[in-house]
Amino acid sequence: MALVALVHATPAPMAPAADAFATAMPDARLWNVLDDTLITDAEQAGSLTPELRDRMRTLIGYAVDSGADAVLLTCSIYGPVTAELDHPVPVLPPDRALFEEVARLAPARVLVLGPAEAGARDTADRLRAHLGAGAVVEGVAVAGVRDALAAGDVAHAAELVVSTVRAHDTDVVVLGQFSLAPVAEAVAAALDVPVLSAPQLAARAIRAALGG
Repeated sequence: MALVALVHATPAPMAPAADAFATAMPDARLWNVLDDTLITDAEQAGSLTPELRDRMRTLIGYAVDSGADAVLLTCSIYGPVTAELDHPVPVLPPDRALFEEVARLAPARVLVLGPAEAGARDTADRLRAHLGAGAVVEGVAVAGVRDALAAGDVAHAAELVVSTVRAHDTDVVVLGQFSLAPVAEAVAAALDVPVLSAPQLAARAIRAALGG
């Protein structure tokens, strides 16, 4: 049974990640590694400072040294840290598989949504670089969605996302953070464009990296 360490910068992605692995890799043993001020510290700093990168590298190293067979980061802002590492086990960012799926669809316009401006902008910038010239990628924060999800009101959160999407012209909707995964099904049912969410794709990528 593979031990998969899920490294979190906030508690919000824990449940969506667990749900994704329950479907994509039900035999995995999940280990949540949390530093619950990493996301607020990054938002306050306005960027990933060297100190914040060091903290994330320390968490990843701890997981690897403690026996994890694979490590998945669940916070998109910290995803780029994985490119700086060389470990004997797979260490994946949360949105690599997501970006690859967007590239496969080859849309002309992509709308990246997040609960906060910094995260949505960061994901949009990295997706734009991944897609290269030709694609228009816009990052937008969904006002009120974080509070709705924190209150457990998934239906209202989905309504907020759908309303935001309908104010934009797009070929693909990307739910850029794990925390938005609970609304994915309802949002997809309400729209006539593809709606992509990271956790399921990331869990499948971990399974593939481990030879599953």
